[in-house]
Amino acid sequence: MTFQNLEVVHVVAMDQQRCIGKANDLPWHISADLKHFKAITQGGVVVMGRKTLESMGRTLPKRVNWVITRDHNWSFEGTKVAYSIEDALTQAVADVQASEKPTSIFIIGGGEIFKQTMNITDRLELTHVELDVQGDAYYPEIPTEFKKVSAEQHIDDKTGIAFEFATYRK
Repeated sequence: MTFQNLEVVHVVAMDQQRCIGKANDLPWHISADLKHFKAITQGGVVVMGRKTLESMGRTLPKRVNWVITRDHNWSFEGTKVAYSIEDALTQAVADVQASEKPTSIFIIGGGEIFKQTMNITDRLELTHVELDVQGDAYYPEIPTEFKKVSAEQHIDDKTGIAFEFATYRK
């Protein structure tokens, strides 16, 4: 699959064991991470699995929202629905090309969607959360061809949780 010079980006927060979710929810609340996520993805095209959208409970404003599901009867107001990753990405490319500014396709979850798109991903925008949560959704191993190119250390003012914003590129 070619993306005509478009960048495919994973955007995700994970703990020390690569946990990204617990009981269909984020296992922590870090305001700065949510703002960081918004700054990265706003104005772009996001692709996610159905459970990821349902865990958020709403579409993401000021973004084109593509949701992948196997259920042909499923719908959610404000989303575009695809029945395979390939279909979602093909349609997302068309949406990006139709936009006024060049942008990226942002893959935002969940674990299986991340795993199935790792080979076509150009950049990882990861928030490494310094916790060890026993969750039920995990981010895949980061392949060795990805190299960390930037990192910023932070501590959440309200919770005291330490975290790092990191960018990886192939």
